[in-house]
Order: sequence, then C-alpha cells, then structure tokens
Amino acid sequence: MSETNTKTSPAVILDAAIIGAGFSGLYMLHRLRSMGYDCRVYDSAGGVGGTWYWNRYPGCGSDIESLEYSYSFSEELQQEWKWSRRYASQVELEQYANHVADRFDLRKDIQLDTRIASVVWHDEDERWHLTLACGQKVIARFCVMATGLLSSPKPVNIKGYENFKGEVLHTSRWPKDAPDFTNKRVGMIGTGSSAVQSIPFIAQEAGHLTVFQRTPNYSVPLNNGPLDPEYEARVKGMYPEWRQKQMNSFGGYVSVNFQPVEGNPLKAMEVTPAEREAEYELRWKSGGLAFYTSFGDLLFDREANETLAEFFRAKIRPRIKDPDLAKKLIPDDYPILTKRLCADTGYFETYNRDNVTLIDVKETPITEITEQGVRIGDAEHKLDTLVFATGFDAITGILTNMDIRGRGGLTMKEAWSEGPRTYAGLMTNGFPNMLMINGAGSCTGFFNPILNVEYQGNWFADMLAMMDREGYSTVESTAEADDEWTRHMAEVAAPTLFWQSENWFIGANVPGKPRVMMLYLGGFGAYKQYTADVAAHAYKGFAFSSTAVNKDHMPAK
Repeated sequence: MSETNTKTSPAVILDAAIIGAGFSGLYMLHRLRSMGYDCRVYDSAGGVGGTWYWNRYPGCGSDIESLEYSYSFSEELQQEWKWSRRYASQVELEQYANHVADRFDLRKDIQLDTRIASVVWHDEDERWHLTLACGQKVIARFCVMATGLLSSPKPVNIKGYENFKGEVLHTSRWPKDAPDFTNKRVGMIGTGSSAVQSIPFIAQEAGHLTVFQRTPNYSVPLNNGPLDPEYEARVKGMYPEWRQKQMNSFGGYVSVNFQPVEGNPLKAMEVTPAEREAEYELRWKSGGLAFYTSFGDLLFDREANETLAEFFRAKIRPRIKDPDLAKKLIPDDYPILTKRLCADTGYFETYNRDNVTLIDVKETPITEITEQGVRIGDAEHKLDTLVFATGFDAITGILTNMDIRGRGGLTMKEAWSEGPRTYAGLMTNGFPNMLMINGAGSCTGFFNPILNVEYQGNWFADMLAMMDREGYSTVESTAEADDEWTRHMAEVAAPTLFWQSENWFIGANVPGKPRVMMLYLGGFGAYKQYTADVAAHAYKGFAFSSTAVNKDHMPAK
C-alpha cells in the first residue's frame, strides 16, 4: 500500500494493538487471539524476534540454556523443536521465533517494517489511537507494550562522532550482511556484554583490533557446545517438573552442571572458605549465570560479595599473559553481580593475541572521534571500522522516547520523569487499557523473560476475561496502587549493593536518568504471590469502568 493511500485509508479497528514482535509480542498475540480478540502486532524490524532480530553481531547468543530459554505453553513445541547447542546463538533464536510465528499461524497478524509515530488515549471513545509513521491510523481497545528491556540503544555522545569517514557499526543494529573485517583496523568502543561476546570473533578476522575500555567487566566462561542428546532427552522427559522448578526459582533458570539446582539458602559468610570455594567451583564449571543463586547474601553483604569477586579474579588472571594488562581487564572497584554478569567464549584470552590492543579510556579519556579514527589525549588511533557497543537506555527508554500520551495528554516521559511507576509491572496510572509485558516493575532482567511473559500474559488473560464477563470497558491501576508497588520495590532494593556500580538496572549508565531500581528484586516467587493475591481480591488496586460507548464492541468469549 502506498504512503498516500495509507494516509487516506480507513482506520484499522482492533481489540488489541501489540507493539513489538519479539518473544513477548508473539506470545501475547497467541494468547489474546485464543480468547477471540482481534489483534495485530506492529514492529519496526524486518522480521520477528525482537532482541534476536536486531542484535546479530558475531558471537551473539543467550546466556540462559536453550532448553530453559524457550516457551513452555505448548508441549508439542517443546518436544518438536531441536536445539543444536547448549546455549543458542542469535541465528538459532531468530529461527526459533520464526518457527513459532509459523507454527501457530501468527504471521498473518504481524505487520513488520512499521514504526509507531504516536500512541494517544482518547477518552471520548475509550480507545488507543495509534498513528503509524506511514500515516495509517489504528484504533484499539487495548494497547500491549511488548517492547522489551533492551530496545532503545543509547545515543553515542562522543565529540566528533559524525566526522568519522570509515565504516560505522553498532552491535545493537548489526547489518544482516556480515561486515568483512579482513585486514582492517577495527576499533571497539565498549566492553559490556555485546562487546565481550563479539570481540573474540572480530579479533580472529580483523587485521588489528583496538578495544577502548572505560569499565572492565566480570565474565564467566559460557562453556557452550553441542547439546548432548541424552541431556536433551532427559530434560524433555521431565519438562513439567523442570518448568515448575524454573517458575519457583529466583531467576527462572535452574541448571547447574546439567542438574536442576535450587538457590542456595546459605550465606557465604556462614560457611567455611573451603565450602565457599567448592560452591563457586561447581558453578564456574557449569558456566553461564549460575552464580546468582550460589549464596543468599552476595547482593547484600560487600564482604560476602568480595569472596566471589576474588574467586573470579583468581580465575581470570591466568587467562591473561601480561600481568599489567590483567590489572586493567579485571574489575576491582564495584561489587560483582551488580552489573549483569557476562558469559564469554575466550574473551580474556583474546587479549593475548598480537593483533589486539586494549586502551584504558578511564585513565586517558577519548578526546574526540576524528575523520580517521579515535583520539586519546594527543594520540590518534587510525581505524577503518569503528564498532560501538555502548549499551542501552534500558527498561524505560523505549517507552519514554516514544510519543505515548494517556489521560489528559499526560506523556509517558512526564509520568515517569522520576523513574517508572507501575503496579506490579503490569499497568501504570493514567494510561488505561495499556498492558505492559516484561517491562519496568516486573522481575524481567532478573528472571527468565520467556517464562515471565507467559505468566504475565496468562494473568492478563484472566483479568480481561473477567472484564468481558462483567461488561467492563476499561481498566487502569490506581495512583495508590502504583505508589504502593513503587515503595515496595524501593524498600526491597535499598539494602542491596546495586547502588555501588553504574549499572543499567538503576539507570546509572545513562547521564541524567533518575537513579531508581527499575525492576523487582524480591524474586519471582514473591512476585507470583503478590499478583495472585491481587487477582484473588477482585483485582484490588485496579479501577474498572463500564460505559455505553463500549458495550456493543466486546470481544468474543
């Protein structure tokens, strides 16, 4: 359809407009469609997969095991899909998303290559009015924000950024046609998770790789490899039990050395050094994110945290041949786990290569980006390609940077000017019928996002079914309920060590962003109990209304 025709064509009328075609959007489309809702998903990407569509840099993949980082809603899907590796790569995760879209006939209700220009609530008809960038109008009873935590890349704020004449790449928007680094001088700015994953692969191809590091990161070997068929068969044979353990765990992943292991309730400072070492060693051999549940006090007690940090330092030092280089690459000034732990494949060993140079820009900051490279002090590092792995305006950025206007024209940016305010990460006052999935105020970021979207999606489905039965047209969280949850989140986060590092969980990686904990740290068990209690008490904290304007347009039951 041409842009001219789109602007003049009638508005699309929907029960639910879903923004985002990642794993959250796919499940919400499947779940709401099963209720008879007329839905459509909109995404600016050229394909489904969300994070796994955009982030296709070399080495990109999940740090949660494939058998756990996958949908559980369909036993047939769980059994039929064959993962090739213990931890899936971006390529395989994108293939999985496409398989799900085809397997459940979702694609007919997904509109790709479509940017949302504005999302505006109209009190007159109690509908969300969306304007697409092409001019098309969409009117929907519900708007589902399935936009993800890491969807809004931080703008590069370095003097001279626009002057560089060579090739510019961003890990968050990697081109589909893989760049050729052969014999090229490549510069990488950033050493977060994306950089830790991609640097070993870029170094193998580049003529020379220069890494500009401001803050070093703790990283554990991923220990990836082909998925053992016997292990796969064992997990698939006990999937109900395995999934139950996941849903009752803190992080939604329970495998340690290929066994389902529950979080250790003991405190690191209450066991002997030998017992501590044995626990850490078990999880180091396992690989991935198993350390988050190794002891209960690691995120609260700096002394306990330091025992794990020193364990990591002792493991990392032998991987780096040059002791002076090791000092620069090994963190020592912030608590481990307060930044999301990286999982790597040969990251530290990469710095032993003759064609890799580390530049510590905390010691000597970047002066500017020039036409030919990066200037550090008076020295210019000439480059052919510059890669930015500079992170995201995480959790809230995708919503506050959109033109979203609720009751009375209140923008999301204004409503969240001091940090996100939600009721259990589900809704926010002033934005009726806007459902939030895997976003601010939820456990996502600390909990398996695919299992969380299933839980939240099912919770919403129950509430919407009740609304249809009772004839309610709108729902929104009350200001008091938002206040209660915001206070509770702050109280849970206050005694933790997260305030001692510049992490994206509290917005500290973005200059000027309010420093508040944006995700729930109480654990998924507590979150489930809280939200179940809300539902059991007639959805306390939510305000429902019923008006004549909506009574003749109720979804099929």
